Amino acid sequence: MGRNIFRQEEQIRKSDLYDDTIAPSLAAYETNPVNIEDDLNRLRSFAQNALNRNGAGFPAGDWYADITQPTALENGAQRGISQLGIGLHAIEKKRVLRDVHNLTDITVGAGNNFSILTLGQLPTNTTAAVGAVTTLGTVIAFHAGTFGTHSLDEVAGVDAISPKNLLLIVDGDTRDPILSGGRQVYGLLQSETATDGHTLTGTTPVRAQISYVRINAAGSDLEAVPVADIENRVINYTSRERVRLEDLNEADFLRGAVVDVPAGSTVTRQIAYVNQGTTPVDQTTNAILDLEAAGIAWRIRDDAEANLFSVIEGSAGGTSEVEFGADVDLFDNDAAVNNFLNGLSVDTGAAGTTINLGVTANEIDSGGALTVRSAAATQLKLAAGGRLALTDSFEPGSWSLDGIALSDAALDWTDFEAEFGEVSLMRAIVQAASAGGIRKVHATVTSNVSANVNVSGPSDDNNLDADLGDLSSGSFIADYDIYYNGQYQRPGADASANHDVYPGTSLANGQLRFEHKLKNGDEIAVFDRTP
Repeated sequence: MGRNIFRQEEQIRKSDLYDDTIAPSLAAYETNPVNIEDDLNRLRSFAQNALNRNGAGFPAGDWYADITQPTALENGAQRGISQLGIGLHAIEKKRVLRDVHNLTDITVGAGNNFSILTLGQLPTNTTAAVGAVTTLGTVIAFHAGTFGTHSLDEVAGVDAISPKNLLLIVDGDTRDPILSGGRQVYGLLQSETATDGHTLTGTTPVRAQISYVRINAAGSDLEAVPVADIENRVINYTSRERVRLEDLNEADFLRGAVVDVPAGSTVTRQIAYVNQGTTPVDQTTNAILDLEAAGIAWRIRDDAEANLFSVIEGSAGGTSEVEFGADVDLFDNDAAVNNFLNGLSVDTGAAGTTINLGVTANEIDSGGALTVRSAAATQLKLAAGGRLALTDSFEPGSWSLDGIALSDAALDWTDFEAEFGEVSLMRAIVQAASAGGIRKVHATVTSNVSANVNVSGPSDDNNLDADLGDLSSGSFIADYDIYYNGQYQRPGADASANHDVYPGTSLANGQLRFEHKLKNGDEIAVFDRTP
């Protein structure tokens, strides 16, 4: 029979044997309990399951435990059932934008850079969400000017080149992006009326139009597309529809979110370069471009499509190249150090013209005749840290030295200077060849001459009866013997030497000066040992 309740404080009380891991089931929760104490115990287990169940089996925790605070990623709030309901509602009703493709061909009128849409050309969702609103429908901006003219009216988006009413425009035949001045053409969807939520019909006063735009050269805003770049083109467009998150279907997640290139378009390098504009690309990690097929090339070309710079893959055959093309007018290298590890070959265009620098270690060689020339009025100097030698292909095998040396020791230079002076090799050879011939000149003094006064023949001072000739081609001290009345005159470089005779104003004119007086009738003889 049923249990009688006499003292509730004793018979309906805390169960010391309470187990909060009772599995929820019809038997455990409904059939097996036979009294109110069992029901209360099952309710405790139910509360524990509602709060703490987190997977298969029985989770840890007690029926009286507090609501868990979520901490994954960021700390969250403890939420009861009411708060969960509010949060779930906010997620379900969250406004998001999705692209809706319209494959109806639209022909842009001649002389226009806008297009007024007919009923059949309107977006699928004809509810106009005008301006910065949360209205569900097609996002559109109010045309504040004269409808039927180009306008830059837009619904502000995440940045100046991504307004919410931006449309992707493609070619109606190929579905490829349309370019204007190398930049992609987009559209701005605009309405004839400012009333939010109205229905577009294609007739006044609820018409819609597309104004064609492109990103400006600076990449900072949108500008009108020139008429010549869009008139008479057949286009398709993709509109923007505002929906709830719960309205998205699985196909919507196949489309990318629009930033500055509309979702659904092919993101080509052309589009990326145009969008980047003149803004530098900041790179903080290594960037690598792999050429993964034999013989393929990465090239930069000029406006005439001529190759300027190429990188050509040739790893398999050892033929990889980095090439500057023939259309490069100036290769300007301002590097502080230029290091060619394996030498340098220049003028390789024809047989016999190549000049190699360091291709063979420590050698400069040419494929034909080689001329080394310095600019006019400058010297060409060959300098060696050690021995400077000359050789050619006719050097016999019996020649034991490596060519003919310019000199073998410092003494060679000292002896050369003492013998010939600081003259050229050719002059020294001529001097050596004619060393056996001596020019002798004899002249008579024709008037009294004071000391330290020029003495020369009729062509100049006219105090000698004969010109002495050029006395400047050799060393005045070493190459000329001068006699006065049969007495040898000791030569000096100038008057300060205080010797017998020294150069006059011009040795080339044969002018001499003596440190003593000359008298009319005195005899002077000059022995010239220079060639």
